[in-house]
Amino acid sequence: MAKVNLVKASGGSSSGAPAPKNEIIIFEADGVIFPNSDQGGVLIEGSFVLPNGDKMVTVYSTKSKTEASMETEGDEDSMSFKSMVKLQYPGNSKAVKEFVQYWTGRNVIVMHKACGENHYEVCGTPCAPLQLKAAKKDDNEGRTWTLSFEPFAKSGFVPKIYEGAVVIAEPHTVADVAALPLLKANGVQYQLPSLAVTDVIEVDGIDLDHGTIVTLLGGGGANPATLASAASGDVTAVLTSGTTWVGLLNAVIHLKVFKAGATTYLFELSRS
Repeated sequence: MAKVNLVKASGGSSSGAPAPKNEIIIFEADGVIFPNSDQGGVLIEGSFVLPNGDKMVTVYSTKSKTEASMETEGDEDSMSFKSMVKLQYPGNSKAVKEFVQYWTGRNVIVMHKACGENHYEVCGTPCAPLQLKAAKKDDNEGRTWTLSFEPFAKSGFVPKIYEGAVVIAEPHTVADVAALPLLKANGVQYQLPSLAVTDVIEVDGIDLDHGTIVTLLGGGGANPATLASAASGDVTAVLTSGTTWVGLLNAVIHLKVFKAGATTYLFELSRS
């Protein structure tokens, strides 16, 4: 963890003003590959990898009735953090009832993005996931559902910051690692094939924007694909300590696109 000065926020006198949530996303916590965090322990360096082709889902909430809070609990030698997200959904439709029916009792991670921000705040971890507690109101004042996501387990982590991909499609399947296309049409997660003979990963075309986080998923095999810290087709890969990544089955590496004039770099963020 990094020790930092806590100075006045750049927003000046308005930095503490309300920030309505314009995106709320949830996904099941079980089986998710949670990337490492940076030195400060808050910024997630990479993208979530969901198991078995699972997807993230979006949730609507009345903006003025959305809360994302955190409390510190425990005695002086056993402090923990409790993150909670509380939403209000208008009406009493079949859709909201099906949502409550499906998600009740499941371990989830909740992400939310405030208007004007380019990152998500992540509530819940694989070891301390959130669970849905729903309540319905139906009277002469209106009909609404209150959806509260709360943890049962204690956590030693504050809500983290996420700049990675929102996973709404399965990873793009790569047929040939020697001609790997990093294209917007293919998304940002790539499932490598199982190989009997080792092949070096070569990027064959890239149109991803500067700052995009790319995730490669190892396919294993007798001789898995490899990515070296060197020029790789249309990009130059820069890996931590120059250590070659081997695409073993279920191995993951997260890379960030950096465009410097005519040269495009892929900087390693983390691997697992």
